[in-house]
Amino acid sequence: MTSAMQLQELASTHLTDAVVVSTIFTLYNIYTGDIADPLAISTDFILYFIAIFVGFVVITPILDRVFGSDTT
Repeated sequence: MTSAMQLQELASTHLTDAVVVSTIFTLYNIYTGDIADPLAISTDFILYFIAIFVGFVVITPILDRVFGSDTT
């Protein structure tokens, strides 16, 4: 099982990645005209951020366990 210290390290490592990727996805949706109003923009950003951040934090320990921590 992953300890609390490892989870804090994963969170701090992937937080900036999740923010950058969420920003890119949201800006792309604005550019293509899929979303226009501020509520939709902020909702999309928050949902992208949560999904990507949880994905990083959940998948990293699984990959570490399957392939060993040297390869991930």
